[in-house]
Amino acid sequence: MKNQITRPIDIEYRLASVWQAKGNLERAITGYRQILSAQPDYVPAVLNLGNLLQTHGRLSEALTIFRQALECDPNEARFHKYFVNALIGQAGLSAAFQHYHLVRADTRSIPIHSKDILCCVVIRNERPRLPYFLTYYRQKGVDKFLVVDNGSTDGSLAYLLAQPDVLVWRSDYSFNLANFGAGWFELLLRKYGVGHWVVMVDADELLYYPHCETQSITGLCRRLDHHHQRAFNAILLDMYADKPIRATHYQPGQDFLEVCPYFDRQFYHTIYKQGSPFHNQTVYFGGARQRVFGQSGEYYLSKVPLLKYAPDCILAGGQHWTNLPAAEISTERGALLHFKYFSSFAAYAEQEAQRQEHYGGAMQYREYAQGLAQDEALTLFDPAQSLKLASSQQLLRLGIMQADETAAAPSPPAAIFPRVEPAAATADRPFWSVLITVYNRLDYLQQALTSVLAQAPGPDEMQIEVIHDGGDDSRPDHIEAIIKSVAGERVRFYRQPVNAGHPHIFNVCLQRAHGQWVHLLHDDDWVAPGFYHALRAGIEQAPAIGAAFCRHTYVDAAGQPQRLSWLERETPGIIENWLERIGVMCRLQTPAIVVKRQAYERLGGYCAQAKSTFDWEMWQRLAVHYPIWFEPRPLAYFRQHSASESSDLIRSGRQIADARRVIDIAQSYLPCALKNRLLTQARDYYALYALDVVQRQLQAADYPAALANIREGLQCSQSPAITAKLLELLQQNGAGL
Repeated sequence: MKNQITRPIDIEYRLASVWQAKGNLERAITGYRQILSAQPDYVPAVLNLGNLLQTHGRLSEALTIFRQALECDPNEARFHKYFVNALIGQAGLSAAFQHYHLVRADTRSIPIHSKDILCCVVIRNERPRLPYFLTYYRQKGVDKFLVVDNGSTDGSLAYLLAQPDVLVWRSDYSFNLANFGAGWFELLLRKYGVGHWVVMVDADELLYYPHCETQSITGLCRRLDHHHQRAFNAILLDMYADKPIRATHYQPGQDFLEVCPYFDRQFYHTIYKQGSPFHNQTVYFGGARQRVFGQSGEYYLSKVPLLKYAPDCILAGGQHWTNLPAAEISTERGALLHFKYFSSFAAYAEQEAQRQEHYGGAMQYREYAQGLAQDEALTLFDPAQSLKLASSQQLLRLGIMQADETAAAPSPPAAIFPRVEPAAATADRPFWSVLITVYNRLDYLQQALTSVLAQAPGPDEMQIEVIHDGGDDSRPDHIEAIIKSVAGERVRFYRQPVNAGHPHIFNVCLQRAHGQWVHLLHDDDWVAPGFYHALRAGIEQAPAIGAAFCRHTYVDAAGQPQRLSWLERETPGIIENWLERIGVMCRLQTPAIVVKRQAYERLGGYCAQAKSTFDWEMWQRLAVHYPIWFEPRPLAYFRQHSASESSDLIRSGRQIADARRVIDIAQSYLPCALKNRLLTQARDYYALYALDVVQRQLQAADYPAALANIREGLQCSQSPAITAKLLELLQQNGAGL
């Protein structure tokens, strides 16, 4: 039976605190115990009594106090923190792992380095989301993932065990009793994360922040370190589709934003200044869920998904707040894009409502399940509220994210990726758009057109258009006559008013393309029978890909084969580690590749700053964001002319200079884990390529060209191997220099 106390609890607490301050510990302990006998979860008394007992070596008593408090309130983060402190002090970290039922699932040895950025996540049946979730955070600079699987039955665990950078634990402990995962994270970070920046998110959350298009999480953390800040706030921003939730279908590996690109412009309904338990943060409630499901769900939107962990950090359930002082919390704010509302959500909400493992006995999930049951066509989309996500700058303008005015924003990248406006989403939209560019040349167009028409489906399936890139006014009529003689009215003809040149004319093509997949051809290139059939088969087999290409043949001006491109894999399929290949050198040519128009819409068009190597820059950008399909049959032809512009580029060294420019541009988006290695390898490759060109030019006694390429090659790299090869060349052939 509970003891009775004669005064209000807050007065009893002050008296016990006074006895503690005066050093009369037993009277203080007695006073705290009396309070807890009446109210076992009175937080100040639990913390003071437990810590007092622990400080004086009475660990068993301290553990009893914290354990009893957790039984009353398993979601009080401070109880978990001090319980773990006492348990580690008494029996070591392994005992804490046992208490929370944390068992290592993998047996691999993965070293965690001092500068590694970690990501902690709890998953339960998240197999469809995991491929893109891991890809996104890898590309943003996360080095290692610490994952707790809480009873998955859908293959999630097996998938994670196959990932080389993921450490996996299993736990059958209650998600609720583990403070919604924070109790597990506390132990993992005690062992692996002290001193590390840690991203703590769910598998349906993507961290978005100012300048995230050009800056990695590594760069963000570096800036926070510079300002002596240890925590980064974010607004939980629900993302959804413009269709009913039950009709929002997602394919594993697909970019979440392709399926759910919309959010509410009114991102919150209620705001509390200094509203967190430590009065150090502004907190927000409401948003899209309150608008759709009602406010009884208490939708807490404030998050702290990124912090630099140390044992003084208290981890909150859902990571909604932090105990760190306000001076150590960045004034910059991001958004945590929340992708909960796929078609599987209805069944998931019903299941979680029954399990009652989430906050408040899963009261939010009861709201979700009830709303979906009442309206089969329930959607979050509202034309009056919904906006399509365009960029981090958009969220800054809307006030959802916030820039840190005391921190210097990163310099804008020199490169500009022109916006590609979305194609109209019509029911009769063709699958293919084939666009053939021509400029003051008539000799090859018929062959290019014939090769496409020989395998073209009808206009409802394939748009075919010839784009004349300005030039001599006498030529367009001749070009149009060739088109009509070969294709009649099947092929449209567009006259660009002025000569745009490359890559601008390709961006004109992209805006005119309205098919789902885009194929760009020069007038002197062509495709072999079966090209479109083979690549469409790959697209349909792997719908998450952003591009598909085939092996191709390099031919001379007369169309005679000279060599084949690389065999990227022996059978059709997605290329493994493609970015690690294309990031070092350009391995394909434009006629061999088709690109999803949505990928262009998302990433932008061809970059003018990349000059002659604009295609290589695009292939890298695609590889960063999408898997790429390869067809091993040589089904496309790329023509090389001895008197072409590329020959002038080679002689002047501009081809190497342009490649170096692409290497510089790629620094803005290559994943941090690969960036330094790929940039070094690319610089070495193009330096060696320049010296190969130099050797031919020296043998031909073209010394001005050789000097130009030596100069450009050395600007790429002056590694010992490059320097040694240059000296050898000069000794053998450099007499005329």
